[in-house]
Amino acid sequence: MGHVTLRVLHGADRGKIFDQLPTPVTIGREEGNSIQLNDERISRYHLKLQEDNEKIVLTDLESTNGTKVNGEDIQVRIVRDGDLIAVGRSLLLVGSHSDIDRRIAEIAGKHPAGEEARRQMGERLERLAANDSDVIDDLSEVRTPLLPGGPPPLPGRLSPAQSAELCELLNYVQSVLREATEGAVMRPGNEKVELEFPNWQAMLDLQARLAELLRQIGDPG
Repeated sequence: MGHVTLRVLHGADRGKIFDQLPTPVTIGREEGNSIQLNDERISRYHLKLQEDNEKIVLTDLESTNGTKVNGEDIQVRIVRDGDLIAVGRSLLLVGSHSDIDRRIAEIAGKHPAGEEARRQMGERLERLAANDSDVIDDLSEVRTPLLPGGPPPLPGRLSPAQSAELCELLNYVQSVLREATEGAVMRPGNEKVELEFPNWQAMLDLQARLAELLRQIGDPG
């Protein structure tokens, strides 16, 4: 059974700590949730956190106002220590001080920019904890991940059929991007890259298709 720690940084319940809650954890404004928040913009049953394959998976329960992780609207998302979950007018930080320090140390050891990430993240969390309005009122600031690390790892424990299906999907994405970028032109002295209109449309269509896939994965019913 997985456990998750959540600290409320902003909202009516600011300052509350929900330490090492066993999963699954539900968050909403209704009694009966693992975490009941006093926020009228949060749905009765807003989101669920559960363990799967040693990871904590967040699923939005078709809430009215949606859920953001690190500034991104999501339906389903793996969350890690140091991530920020925005629901309604409330902002929650995943992980205890020691959990986040441990993850920062891991990132610092793997990436050259790790020490800078440690400093920037510390400053941001201090401002959030101090209720800095510049951070709280503009959650788009946390659109950039709090910790570097590149693409997420491939899912583990895939069956051969699932691995083949994932390869087909990634090959499709790669082929669309390859065809679009092969025709790209950079004019001398111009920092902008020009794409042919059909290639631009192909990339927009790919973005729309990926958005549809993400919604289907988040709401398979």
